Amino acid sequence: MAITADILDRKESRFVLWRPGTTGSGAPELGVNAVELLPPADSFYKRVWGYDTAHFLAPDYELGFPEGNASPTASEDLIALVKACHTHGTRVFVDVVMAFGREETYEHIDFPSFCIAHPNEDPGDPDALTSIRGDGTRTLRDGFGSTLFRYAKCVTAYDPVSGQNKPIVPARQLMFTYLTRWARDFHIDGIRMDSVENVANWDFAGEFKDLGHGLFKARWEEQKLDPSKANDHFLVVGEELSLPFDLLKQQRLDALWNDKFRVYVRAAILGEIADDASNFACTVRRLIDCRKIGFASGSQAINYITSHDVQDYRRERLFTMLRNFSEREKRIKLTFVCLLTAVGIPMILAGEEFADQHDLFDEHGWVTQSGGKQIDPVKFSRLTDRSDPDQPMRCRIFKYVARLVKLRTSHSALAVDDTDFIHVDFTDGKRVLVWKRGPCNDPVVVVANFSDLFTTNASSPRAEYRVPNWPATPPGRQWSEIRQERSVPQEYVGREPIFP
Repeated sequence: MAITADILDRKESRFVLWRPGTTGSGAPELGVNAVELLPPADSFYKRVWGYDTAHFLAPDYELGFPEGNASPTASEDLIALVKACHTHGTRVFVDVVMAFGREETYEHIDFPSFCIAHPNEDPGDPDALTSIRGDGTRTLRDGFGSTLFRYAKCVTAYDPVSGQNKPIVPARQLMFTYLTRWARDFHIDGIRMDSVENVANWDFAGEFKDLGHGLFKARWEEQKLDPSKANDHFLVVGEELSLPFDLLKQQRLDALWNDKFRVYVRAAILGEIADDASNFACTVRRLIDCRKIGFASGSQAINYITSHDVQDYRRERLFTMLRNFSEREKRIKLTFVCLLTAVGIPMILAGEEFADQHDLFDEHGWVTQSGGKQIDPVKFSRLTDRSDPDQPMRCRIFKYVARLVKLRTSHSALAVDDTDFIHVDFTDGKRVLVWKRGPCNDPVVVVANFSDLFTTNASSPRAEYRVPNWPATPPGRQWSEIRQERSVPQEYVGREPIFP
């Protein structure tokens, strides 16, 4: 599972993931085992996310140019960051932007071979259209103000990979060189491929993925580790929100971002039915088991509550989205229960684990592109700022999420796809669903109440809510209530009270 965002401290202008000895929400305190960085390659635009790459072979100098230094130290700082992460058992993934670039060198050296300027002027050009989206559509590629790369046009030219003159697709070879540089020199552990449909070439995507696995396997073998396990540790993940599952079926990519999870979980915690679900139970089933929407296994789905694109309705940070709803803390905790017990690989936008909020927003509570979406940093001080009236709540949420992360990364039941919904109760306005993860001899069971209804006199020893199909207790074992870190006496198993 990963935590992702622009969590680098740009104010100090160096790579910083966590500071030892402080109470922050870095990887060690939260317990996550992977970090994904927004595009760290050198970007044309200053002090934003890095989605307009100018120099693919170098990390952005702004990320390693400490005040007082005469020259940047970005490369050595990135190497130090990756080493620190690996020392803590944390893998490092990087976001790569290959559909387009801004003022990239080959744009000026040999534009016709590397780039396409105006796809609308020749829709029949093999590089003019996007690849097939999950809904079956294709449209003209969009460089969003930058210059699109060609991935279909072949020319005879110098190949930087083999060192020979031969028929090549120049932009592909540039990106293979890019990947080789980052895998060999910076020791990255995986890739998030931005805007797969706008890269617009599945053959290239598959070749890029295979090269990444090959480079990682070679590094794995150099370290004398078991080569058969190398593919389990390196992932190439695609971002295309319409979910073109054929990319997975044809093994062009290892996994896809599952934006449907974001849609379903935000509907569920408000007691709503998602637009493409037939009823509320269907919404929750699709939320918890990604196989119900087309993924073959949980290893193919990257589930998240919030992405870095926090603009617009139901995309904003959870704290902001829930500002007008009751029981905000409970709804946020329920959201993380769903994320960390669902089939799929959970990913957390930095700051959500302690209910960070937007500071740059409009009258709707949304952060816009023009309003500073890319420069609204995570404010880790909210965890320790006692003048913030929400600080106690944020601390409770952080401890709650850390407890769930520990469960997720340690319990074998959450490492397999096995999922059964063993109880659904919509009587008298309730919305209670119970799902079991893992095998019967070592399961995790989740009792989720998506309504405001609760057990009457819940504090009474006799108060109870019965789950009739609760699994039998394995011999010699005892149930544990994870949220409260307590053991459950056998006589109360499956019959404790529920709360809003």
